[in-house]
Amino acid sequence: CNRRHFLARADEEFYRSKRYGTPLSFLMADIDHFKNINDRYGHAVGDVVLKDFARIICVCLRQSDTIGRLGGEEFGILLPETEVTDALTIAQRIINAMAETVFDQGNCNVSATVSIGIATMRENDVSIADLSKRADDALYTSKDTGRNRATVFREKD
Repeated sequence: CNRRHFLARADEEFYRSKRYGTPLSFLMADIDHFKNINDRYGHAVGDVVLKDFARIICVCLRQSDTIGRLGGEEFGILLPETEVTDALTIAQRIINAMAETVFDQGNCNVSATVSIGIATMRENDVSIADLSKRADDALYTSKDTGRNRATVFREKD
């Protein structure tokens, strides 16, 4: 999905989850050092990596899940009826699949890793933006602590 469609779908899932009291997890995924890929190999190769990354994510998800490109190399992943432990399992599956993938570009092979932030819905959340913000904060924790990992949002002391 593009950003607009993903966010509309995310709103629908958020309100459905609120209404029925079902869990909802939000993953924010970002290709590590993507700018270096574009700078070193060119934007055409970067585009292939983006497309293949989206394909990798889709293979790791259920049909009921939603993925959307939010900007640049950042993707949102919505996991309806998914608790944090299962969200972490899915995130790790994406990380492993990405780490095992070599993007064959004829004259060069490109590898990339991914960092992921995870947030789950809380009773006091008022919109999908609450979930998105926490997932984004967790994503930056993943990047700040070494990349190529998933971090579940935790309140700071």
